Amino acid sequence: EKKNKPPPDTMADSALVPLAVTPEYGLVVLVGVAMFLLQQIVLVLPVVKQRISTGIKAPTLYPRDGQIKELKLAPYQVENYMRAQRAHQNNVEFTSVFMALFLVTGLFPEVTLHVALAGAWVVLFRLLGGVGYLFGVRQIGSLFHLGELYILYLAATQAYALATPALPGLLAACSSAAAAMREAAPKDLDEVKAGAAFACAAPLPARQP
Repeated sequence: EKKNKPPPDTMADSALVPLAVTPEYGLVVLVGVAMFLLQQIVLVLPVVKQRISTGIKAPTLYPRDGQIKELKLAPYQVENYMRAQRAHQNNVEFTSVFMALFLVTGLFPEVTLHVALAGAWVVLFRLLGGVGYLFGVRQIGSLFHLGELYILYLAATQAYALATPALPGLLAACSSAAAAMREAAPKDLDEVKAGAAFACAAPLPARQP
């Protein structure tokens, strides 16, 4: 009596890339922790201080003219609050898109140490830029872009090297899909034309008196 064979494991038959987390990735995670602390503590404290001194309460981010007048805030108080809030919000916008790319790129063993060092560079100059924002000299932190662009370059090159073996299969699948669409298009078009002709030829229902 023949036994039913289990279905083939398509995942096992496909080419899989092993993921090996190296000790150097610990440095990447430490830099990620530093980014988190910069965002959630270092740049939050000035905002809290300014909220206490001005009376601007959450969830208000940027007070309107009416609220400023109601709280009787001096121009310098408004300026100090705005700088603290903008420094924090600017880092929120950056970290939300950068953190994931940074952590994923660090998983490639060939570039893990490079990613960690570039991330540390980013954290250093984001810190300087955040503090400088409070004193109106935010340009001091603009050098963080060097580390950011380097990590973006590493991510692109590693992703391309990883995806290159799959490109022929992807191109073949796209070609097959395009051919199937070309083959099905005339039939579908004829059906659309026939349906339109039937709709135009069908008499309209008579109105009830």
